[in-house]
This record gives sequence, C-alpha cells and structure tokens, in this order.
Amino acid sequence: MSQTVRIGLIQHNPVVGDVETNREQLWEAIETHRNEGVDLFVTPELALLGYPPRDLLHHEGVIAAQQEAIAWLTEKTTDSPPVLLGAAVESNQKTGPPLTNAALVLADGELAARYDKRLLPTYDVFDEHRYFAAGTKARTTQITGATVGLTVCEDAWHDTVINGRRRHSKNPLAETAEMGADIIITPSASPFSLGKPTRRLERFVNHAKTTASAVVFVNQVGANDDLIFDGNSFVIDERGTVIHKSDGFTTETAVVDVPVTATEPPSNKNTLSQPGTELSSLTTGDVSQLRDALTLGIRDYFEKTGFKRAIVGMSGGIDSSVATALAVDALGSENVYGVTLPSAITATQSVTDAQTVASRLGIEFDSIPISDCVSAMESGLEDAGLPLRELTKENIQARIRGDMLMALANDHDALVLTPDNKSEAAVGYCTLYGDTVGALAPLGDCYKTQVYELADSLNEQPPKAAGSETEPENSPEDIIPDRILEKPPTAELRADQTDEDDLPAYDVLDPLLNSVIEHRLSGEQIHADFPEDIVRESISRLAQSEFKRQQSPPVLRISKKAFGQGWEYPIAASYKHLKE
Repeated sequence: MSQTVRIGLIQHNPVVGDVETNREQLWEAIETHRNEGVDLFVTPELALLGYPPRDLLHHEGVIAAQQEAIAWLTEKTTDSPPVLLGAAVESNQKTGPPLTNAALVLADGELAARYDKRLLPTYDVFDEHRYFAAGTKARTTQITGATVGLTVCEDAWHDTVINGRRRHSKNPLAETAEMGADIIITPSASPFSLGKPTRRLERFVNHAKTTASAVVFVNQVGANDDLIFDGNSFVIDERGTVIHKSDGFTTETAVVDVPVTATEPPSNKNTLSQPGTELSSLTTGDVSQLRDALTLGIRDYFEKTGFKRAIVGMSGGIDSSVATALAVDALGSENVYGVTLPSAITATQSVTDAQTVASRLGIEFDSIPISDCVSAMESGLEDAGLPLRELTKENIQARIRGDMLMALANDHDALVLTPDNKSEAAVGYCTLYGDTVGALAPLGDCYKTQVYELADSLNEQPPKAAGSETEPENSPEDIIPDRILEKPPTAELRADQTDEDDLPAYDVLDPLLNSVIEHRLSGEQIHADFPEDIVRESISRLAQSEFKRQQSPPVLRISKKAFGQGWEYPIAASYKHLKE
C-alpha cells in the first residue's frame, strides 16, 4: 500500500524587503489550509525577503526583521502544521559571507531542521556568492514517518552548463537520495524565460526517475524589477508521473498528497509515458506565455513601486500600440493614459491610428503637437551659429517628446512605459533621452517579430476590463487595426522614413541578433546564414550602442539573455573579435 505525505505548496508573490507583508501573506495561506490535514507547508526560496534581495542583505535591519518573522512563524507551529521556510540565516562558517540561503523546517515551536543551499549560482542574473556561504552537507528530516530531503533551487541545476563547461561538480539531489530520501523538496526562485516552464518540468521528471524519489518544486511567482517568476510549482512521483502542477503567473496554494512509495517500481525511461498528467497538456504556446509574463511584469512593477497610472507615447506604430494594450491588460483602461506628440513631419494617418487604438482600448488620450517646441529649439541652436545636421533635427523631435512625457508623468503622478523593443536596443536604433525615457521597457526583451506576434494575440483576445473576467463590452474585434500591422515600421523622424532605410529587414535582423546575443556566436560562425556585410554592421552597432543600453530603463526579462543585469559588457572596449 502506498503511503502519502500531505504537502501544502505556497506559490507566493513577495515584495522584496517587505518582511512583515510577506509574513502575513504566508500566514494567510497557512491559515486558509491548516485544517486540511497538511503535514508540511512549503514556501519558495527566501520567502520572507523575496528574491532577489540583492544588497538589502547587507543591512542589519532587514535581517533583524526577518529573524523576528521567523521567530513568529516558529511560535505559530505549536498549534499549526510544520513549515519549510526559505530564509537567509547566519552562517555557521568562520570565514566567507555571513549568511546562508537556507531551508528551515519549523515544527512544534522549534527549528526542527536546517539545510544550507550548497550550489550558489553566480552567472547571468544571479550573484549569490556575493551574499551567501555555500552549505557543505546534504540533509534529510522526518515528516510523518517519511524521509524528506531538503534542497534549494540551484541544487537541482547541478549539471548546468555555462560557456561550454559544467558549472558545478557536486550533485546534491543524488547525495540526498543516497541518504534514503522518499521525497526531495526544492523551494525555489527560478526566473522565467520563454519555454522554461517546460524545460524545468522535464528536468525534474528526470530527477525523480534518477533518484527514485518523489520531487516537490515550489516556485516564487511575480515580478521583481526586471525578473519575472512564473510559479508553475509541481509534484512528481518517483516514476516520473506529474501528479500536480500549479497554474503559472498567479499566486496559489495547493494541498497535494505526495506518494512515498509508488505502487509500481521506478522506471529509467526519460519520458512521461506513465499514467498521469501528460507534459503536452501542461504547457502553453510561447506567445501566450509571453503575454502572461509581460502583463504580470508590468502589474507588479507598478504595484510594488506604489504607482497606479501608466503613460505611453503613442506614435500610431506597432510598438507603442502593443505596449499600451499590455498596460491595459495589466492595469486596467482607467489607469492608462495615451498621448500622441506629432511634429511637422508626422503623418495624419499616424495620429489617427494612435487615436483608434486608444479609443478601442477605452483609455484617456490626448494629442499634443510639438512643432512649435521643435522649431524653437532648432532656431535657438541655429541662432547660436550651429548648423544642424539632419540626424540632429530628427533627435530633437524625439528628445522633446521625452521631455513632454516626463512632464506629463510628473503632473499625473504616473510612470512612463517606453515601447522600445530588443531589436532596436541591440543596434542603437533609438534616441537616448528621447524614446528611451521612462521607468520600464516592457518590450525591451522582445524582438520586433515577437511584437507582431503579441499584436496578433491582443487582437485575438483583447485586454480585459479592470477587475473583469471578460473583454470590454462592445469592444471591436481588433484592438490594433490592420493598417498598423501592415504599414512599414518607422521612427517617423523624417519624411517617408522607414526602419529598413537604416536597418536590415527584421526577419533577417532578429535571427541574426538572436544568434549573437542568446547563443553567443561570432560573426564567423554565422556568416553562412547571413550576408557578411550585414553581420559585421549589426555586430558593430551592437557594440557601439552599449552606452545607450546602460542608460535605458530596465527591461522585463523573457529570454535566456536580456539586456540588463545578466548582460555584463563593457562600454569602452573593442569588439573586433566578435565580428571575426
């Protein structure tokens, strides 16, 4: 007969550093389900602090607040089920960082077990060696007669390959299984990227089979600055059968009976052919994932910074239309303000298209001409004896728009969303202090071709009205009209301008950039797939635009390699070997 352990999976959305609120949210989840026979509640990694806390960990007041919260939760377990809590605690080691990233088992009013994370990621967006000492020992504990192994996030990514080499030499899951673990629990803060929920699930299916242990993965959900966490917590039995999966991109607490002994012997097959939930039914298409992630990223950025209203400069183009629609998805139409800022060369159609999108989204909208401002600035410079190049005149328009948007943001107590995309940011096709102004770039990790895919999704399923489960009443079929989808992309800073006057076609540029940015391929490695002159020019522009990217708003990370904290390239450097 199969024994089970009833585990409560708390898929939690913390506010980084707000220990008191995070504790209250965790306790609310426990209180709601404490009478359901739960043997152990499990939180995500660093659940009281939120992930990543970064240099907040260097402040004694933050750590002291967390210690008070741990003591409070520990006392609560005198008459409630045990809790496996992710926390930063004082290291027992004599040298090195003063903290460890730990999993604490709180039971019967005491600290029943402690495990210190052994594998600390220091690559891409992670920098845990800056803050934590690595644990040295595997650890198990007893829960209702079952042997439960404790690990934390990166421990399950022991075979991660970075730059062609395996990152870690140890396998904490295997060592935990050798100690007789019936269940291995992994509290995590695993950031989202497109396709990662599927890859992550497949990884843990393999872990279950190779360790012959049931595995429990509890992931943080929500967005913190540029990082989005998708949740998608799950439980897999020792045969590799998925017996539970939480929803993605939403808070959720699930109570799951986890089998300790399967009714059939473990299988060595790396498939999901066993009875139970099939992998294919647990995944969604990339565009659906993309939209869910960006909507969550925008919403949490505003909620966690204390702002309600977003302002978007609407040009009548694809990027600003999609950014505005995503803002409505996240914040509700009543909290989004669109404004078009036409100059003397702006086509009437562009203003009309911007107004059409705003009307269909049901947002507040204004048109504020900037021609007089542009003329005044040009005249002032020319009166000073400065002949202006055409490029200078183009950028004056963009920078005046930036000033206008920031002024409106001040006046409305709002944040500006910049609609720039990854293709433009990569090659510097943007005006610093112009179209790059703002608090957040929701499309900054989306290539131009992905922006069009998002537009199709927004037309197929229009943004919902705030607080409603349905699309706005009497909304038109297409939020973004065909005229925007079909016209050539343009910055519209000079008459009859199109992006292809200055850039390769996006169906060429985007895969080229993806090869260089996400896959770190050199010019020589991709010459067979793209024209050599386009390769060299694109890589040159990528290098020359680093100074712009480092002064631009944070982007919502949805790829394996986004511009931001995981992109660490120098400004004053030679990139000649990337071209070769």
